[in-house]
Amino acid sequence: MPPDTQKDLRAGKNADDGLHRKQLPGSEINHLREGRDAIRRLARRYTMFDLLISNARVIDGTGAPAFRGELGILNGRIEMVRRLPQDGQTENAESPPAAQVIDAEDQVVCPGFIDIHSHADRKILSEPETESSLLMGVTTEIGGNCGNSLAPLSDASARYAACRIPDINIDWRSLDQFLSRIEDTEIGNNQGVFVGHGTIRGAVMGMEKRFPTPTELERMRELTRASMHAGAFGISSGRAYVPGCYGGFREVTEVTAVAGEHLGLYTSHIADQWANVHRATWEVVEIGLRTGTPVQVAHQKVVGKDNWGRSDEVLAILEDGQNMGADIMADVYPYTFSAVMPLTRTLPDDLQGKDDAETLANLRSDDAADTMRRAFRDNPTYLTARLSLYGVIACAESTEFTGMDLGEVARELNTDLPGAVCHLLTENELQVKVAGIMDEEDVRTIIAHPLVMIGSDSSIRSHTRDQKNEQEAAVHPREYGSFPRVLGKYAREEGLLTLEEAVHKMTAMPAERVELPDRGIITRGFCADLVLFDPDTIRDRATADQPCRPPEGIDYVIVNGQVAVRDNEVQSNRAGRVLRDTQGRVLY
Repeated sequence: MPPDTQKDLRAGKNADDGLHRKQLPGSEINHLREGRDAIRRLARRYTMFDLLISNARVIDGTGAPAFRGELGILNGRIEMVRRLPQDGQTENAESPPAAQVIDAEDQVVCPGFIDIHSHADRKILSEPETESSLLMGVTTEIGGNCGNSLAPLSDASARYAACRIPDINIDWRSLDQFLSRIEDTEIGNNQGVFVGHGTIRGAVMGMEKRFPTPTELERMRELTRASMHAGAFGISSGRAYVPGCYGGFREVTEVTAVAGEHLGLYTSHIADQWANVHRATWEVVEIGLRTGTPVQVAHQKVVGKDNWGRSDEVLAILEDGQNMGADIMADVYPYTFSAVMPLTRTLPDDLQGKDDAETLANLRSDDAADTMRRAFRDNPTYLTARLSLYGVIACAESTEFTGMDLGEVARELNTDLPGAVCHLLTENELQVKVAGIMDEEDVRTIIAHPLVMIGSDSSIRSHTRDQKNEQEAAVHPREYGSFPRVLGKYAREEGLLTLEEAVHKMTAMPAERVELPDRGIITRGFCADLVLFDPDTIRDRATADQPCRPPEGIDYVIVNGQVAVRDNEVQSNRAGRVLRDTQGRVLY
C-alpha cells in the first residue's frame, strides 16, 4: 500500500475515533465524518475479497424491502454489504477487487434456504453431495424429524436401523458419535439434527406397546440430555408412527422438558392430521404450556376430503396457544398431497409376487378381492383404517380417476375398497400412486399465516442417478421443488406472499426458530450461505409423474463462501458443515 494511502488511512481512523467527542463544534464533526467515510472507501478499495456479488437485488431475509447492492465474501463469511444507488442515481465509488466476481445483473441474492423439516440425516452418509437439496437452494437442513433420528441407538435398535438403511455401516450409538461420523465426511451443505423421541423409546424399550417403567423413563431423559449436550437442536416426535404412537402424554412431556431445559425446540408429527387434527394440534399446545419449551407443528395440514376447509380451525389453535403463553409455530410444504405411496403397498403378502408379472397374475385371479377383504378385516393397520380417504395422484392409464379418493373410486365402480384397489392396479399395470390429499385453499391459507414457515419434509437424493429413473414410485416432488415452488407459484404467480415475505419464511424465520446464530440473514459477519435466482423465471418443475426434475431459475448456490451450484449444476466442492446447537451461548 502506498505511503500516502497509509497516511490517509491513519488520518481517517483518528477522525472516526474523534466522532465520539461530544464537545467538538459542528464544523469539526462534519470534517471527522468525512474522514470516517474516506477510510471506509479506502478499506473497500484495498480489500481483496474471495468473492464479490455485484449488481444484485438484495433480499436480506428479514422481510425488509429489497435493495440494490453488492456483497463481499471473505473466508466463508459476508464481510461487506454495500447499498448501490437506485436507477437514475450515480456514485463514484469503485467496487473492491475480488478473486471471483459474479455479476448478478439485477437478479435476487438472498440467504440460503434453511429447511427446518428435513430427513436428510437418513441419507447424508450415502448421499453426501446433497444434490437435490442444493439444486433447490437449500444450504442448511435440520434432520431427525418425525420422531426418527439415527441416534441414539442400542445394539438392538442399531441392528433394526441397519436393516432399513443397508447401504450405511452403522458403527455409532450416541448422537455425538453420529455427528462426528458426518464431520469426518465431506458434505455438500450444512447439516443439523433433532433427536427423535421414537428413536429414544426404541433404544430403551424396543417396539413394546406399553408405558415405560420409572427406570425406563429416566433412561429416556438421560438419552435426551446426552443428545442435547452433543448438539441436537431439540427433540422431535412421530405421534402417528411406531413406536412414537405408543408413548403416553406424560412420557412425551417428560423428554420434551429435558430438551427445553437445554433451550431446544419440540417439533411434532402430530398423532392425527385427519379427522382428529384439532385434538392432535392441541396436544402440542399443551406440551408447550406444561414444559415452557418452544413447540412446532410439523408439516401443518388437514388431510382427506372430509376435512377440507379446516385450515382456519387448526391455525386458530396455534393463535390461541400463543395467547395462552405457548411459544408455538408450524412449518408447511407447498403441495396438496402427502408422502407418495405406490398402491401396491396396500396389498397383503398373499397377493405380492416375486415380480410385477406375478403380482398382476395374482390380482387377476377370481379371489384376489376376497383375499384383500380378509386381510383388511383380520389385520387392520393405520393405513387400511383410512385407505378410502387416500387420493389417486397418478395413474398410468385410468387418468379419469386422478384427483378422486379411493372411496370415490369404489363408488364410481360400484364396488367396495378392495375391489377398487384390484381394478386400479390391473387396469394400470400396477402403475398407480396414492397419497393423503389436501385442498389447495387450505395449503394457501397455511402458507400465508404469520406463524408458519416453509419446510420440505424431504430427504436428499442423487440427481445424477435420478435422471436415469424419473418414474421411481415413492418420490415426492417436494424433494426437488419445495422452495422454488413457493417463490414461483405462490409469490410471483399468485401474489399470496411478497418475494420478501416468502424469503423470510425460508431463511431468517427458521434460523431464529432453531437459534442458528449466524445464518439466515445477509449481514456482515454472518456465514456466506446464499442463493442467486431470477425472480421472473424461478419455478419448480417436479410433478407426481416426474418427481425428479430440478427447478429452473436458480443460477448460483453458495455454501460457506464456496460456489456449490452454478447454472443448475452441482459443483464438485463440498463446503458443508455439521452444525451443533450452541444452546444459546454467544459464539466467538
